[in-house]
Amino acid sequence: MGDSLRSAKRRRSARASTWPAIFAAAVVVTAIAGCAKEKPAPALTKATYQNAPVILISIDTLRSDHLPAYGYKGVDTPAIDRFRRDAILFQRAYSHSPLTLPSHVSMLTGQLPTDHGVRNNIGFRFDATNHPTIPAMLRGVGYQSGAAVSAYVLRGETGLRNAFGSYDDGLEVRAGQSLGNLQREGTATVAAASRWISQNRHRPFFFMLHLFEPHSPYAPPAEIALRYPLPYDGEIAYVDSIVGKFLDELRSSGLYDKAIIVILSDHGEGLMDHGEDEHGIFLYREAIQVPLIMKLPGGDGAGTSVARPVGLVDLFPTFCRLAGVAPPAGLVGVSLLDPDVSSTRSLFSETIYPRVHLGWSELRSLVDEQYHFIDAPRPELYDLRADPGEKTSLVSDQRRVVAGMRKSLQPYVREIAAPQTMDPAEVEKLTALGYLGRSAPSKSGPLPDPKDRIGEITVMRTAARLSADRKFEEAIVKFQEVLAVNPNFTDAWVYLAQTYEGAEQYGKAVEAYRKAIELAPASSGETAVAVAGLYLKMNRLAEARTHALLGMKSNPASAHILLGKIALKQGEMKTAEAEARSAMSDQHYRFPAAILLAQALIGQDRFSEAIATLETTKREITASGHEPVPLLEFARGDALARMDRMSEAIEAFRAEIRAFPRGRQAYANLSVIYLMEGRIAEARGTMEALVAASPSVESHRLAIKTFEELGSKDQATAWRRRYPAAR
Repeated sequence: MGDSLRSAKRRRSARASTWPAIFAAAVVVTAIAGCAKEKPAPALTKATYQNAPVILISIDTLRSDHLPAYGYKGVDTPAIDRFRRDAILFQRAYSHSPLTLPSHVSMLTGQLPTDHGVRNNIGFRFDATNHPTIPAMLRGVGYQSGAAVSAYVLRGETGLRNAFGSYDDGLEVRAGQSLGNLQREGTATVAAASRWISQNRHRPFFFMLHLFEPHSPYAPPAEIALRYPLPYDGEIAYVDSIVGKFLDELRSSGLYDKAIIVILSDHGEGLMDHGEDEHGIFLYREAIQVPLIMKLPGGDGAGTSVARPVGLVDLFPTFCRLAGVAPPAGLVGVSLLDPDVSSTRSLFSETIYPRVHLGWSELRSLVDEQYHFIDAPRPELYDLRADPGEKTSLVSDQRRVVAGMRKSLQPYVREIAAPQTMDPAEVEKLTALGYLGRSAPSKSGPLPDPKDRIGEITVMRTAARLSADRKFEEAIVKFQEVLAVNPNFTDAWVYLAQTYEGAEQYGKAVEAYRKAIELAPASSGETAVAVAGLYLKMNRLAEARTHALLGMKSNPASAHILLGKIALKQGEMKTAEAEARSAMSDQHYRFPAAILLAQALIGQDRFSEAIATLETTKREITASGHEPVPLLEFARGDALARMDRMSEAIEAFRAEIRAFPRGRQAYANLSVIYLMEGRIAEARGTMEALVAASPSVESHRLAIKTFEELGSKDQATAWRRRYPAAR
C-alpha cells in the first residue's frame, strides 16, 4: 500500500493560483482539436460480451481537457494514455450534475437527478429499491457486484450500499475535518478493490472503483508536486499512477483483456475559468464535460473515438447491450455504441447547489452538437464550435435557438423539495424547535444569478483561511460582510458558526447554526448534530439531546455518540455504554465510538475492559494509518490513574497533550496527579503550557478550578490575579 493517510495529510499543499485565462482557453481549443484527429469508431460486429467482467473506474473531479488523451499538454498520464490506445474515447461526454453523489447515482441508474431524486450531496438519499441500477440489472444474469469508494460523500448510508452486493467505504471520521472532504488514499481503495476482484474473478462481476484524487485539497506527493506548477495537474499525475497499478494487476491476472472497463469522471473542476475555483455552482463545460473511455473485450474498437455528445446516463443501456439484456423501460440514455443516435440529441444538466447552499438561483442546461444553453436568471448561449471556452454569450444574436432550447428544457424542470415534502416526523421536530416558525431571512422575489455573485466565494475563501489560521475575529468580520449582502447564504452561516465555535463564542455559534437550519431545513440533520455538540459544551444537556435526536436520521452514529456523551455528563454510564455500542456499528465512527465506550466502562469501574478496548483501538488506528484520535490517550490515562498506575497515567496524558495540544482536560488531569504527588512546580508548568496552547478564558477558568479543587488555594489565587476575567 502507498503512503499512509497521515503522511498524505502532512503533504497537503496550498491551493495554487490558476493559469492565466489565455492559457486555459488554449487548453480547451487544443483538447477539441486533438480529439478531432482520432479515427471514428466503426460499427462493432460483436453485439454482446456475455459474462464479461465489467469494471467502472470513476476518477472524481477530473476535467477531460486536462488529460493528454483529450489533447492537453500540461500533465503526463502514461497509464490512461496506454488504456486509451486499447479503448474507445468519447470526445464529448457530459455529466448531469457537477456534484459527486447525484452524478454517481445517474451513472448507476441511467436516470437524471430530477428522476432518481438525489439532487445534492446532502439532504437527499438514494432509494435503491425503487430505481433500477446497473448492479441489479446484471445480477439478473448471474453477476456479482461490488464497489470500493474513496469519499465520505459516497458512503453506504447514502443508499448506495443497497445497490451492491458488497460495498467498501472504509473511511474514518477525523476530528476537525469537513465531512465533505473526508477521503481515503486511492491506494487504499485500490487495495480493497483488488481483494474483492481476486475473490470473485472466476464469476461474472460488476465492480465500481471510485478514486477521490484529484478532488481538492490538491496535495500530490512531493516528488510529483515538484514537476507541476498547477497542483491540480499534480493530482491527476498521481491518480494516473494509482490507476496504472490497478490496471497492471488486471493484466497480470488475465482479467484485463476479458473485461469491459470504463474510465470516466463524475464532473470537472472550475479552476477559475468562469470565477469558480472548484465545482457545484456553475454548469460551464469545465464543470460538466468529463472523460469517458471504454475498453471492450479483446480490444474491439481500440484506438477509435466517438464525436457525438453522450451522457453518463448512457452507461446503463450500454451495459445492457453488452450483457445481452433488455434495458428497463423509461431510461433517458441510449447505448454509447449505437451508431443511429440522432445528431439533434440534447443532454441535460442541473445544479441546485447555489440555491440550497448560497441563496442564489439554481441552474439548468442543455448541450447539443453545437450549442450549450444555460437557463439562469440571465440566460446564456454558447456556440461550442466557435467558442469552446464559452466566453461570449449569443443570447441576443440567436433568439430562435434560445427559444427552442428553452422549450426543450421544460420537461426536465422539477421543483426543488420544500420543507413540506420532508418526512412529516422531521417537520414536526423542526417545528417544535422553532425552525419552521421563526422568521428566516426573506427569499421572496427572484434569486440572484450565480455569475453576478460569484465574487462572494472569494471573500468566503479568505474568511475560511483566516479561520483556519485561528484569526477568528478577522474571519468573523469577513463572514459578516458576506451575510450582510446575502443573508440567505446558508454555507456562510455554517462557516461563521464554526468560526464562533473556534473562538469559544458558543452562544453566537448556536445562533449562526440555527440560521443555517432555518434556511435549509431539508439538510438540517448534519447541522443539528453540530448544534447538539455546542449545547453539550455549554452544559445545556436537554437542548443537546433534542438536537442530537434531530440528527439521528441523517447521521445516526454521530447522534449516538453525542447522546452517549450527554449520558456521561449525567452519570448514566449504562446508557452511555449502549449509545457507544450503537455507534460502533458504523465503521466511519468506530474509533470515537470505541473511546466513548471505554469512558463508559471507566465510569462503571470496569478499568481492565476499558484499557483492553483502548489498546485494541490503538492497534487498529496504527494499522490503518489513521492519525491519532482525540481522547484515546486521555481515556487511557484516566483508567490508569484510577488503577493507581500513576507513572503510566502521566505518560498517557502527556501523549494526549502532544497529539492534541489545544485539548484541555488532559492538562487538568495531569496537573491533578502532580498536585497529589506534591509536584507543585510541574502542576503549575502544565497549566502554563495549557494557557500557552489555548489562551482563552476557559483555559484560565480550568486552571483556577483545578487548583481550587485540589486545595491549592494560593495557586488558584495567583491565577485569578493574572486573569480577572476568568473569575
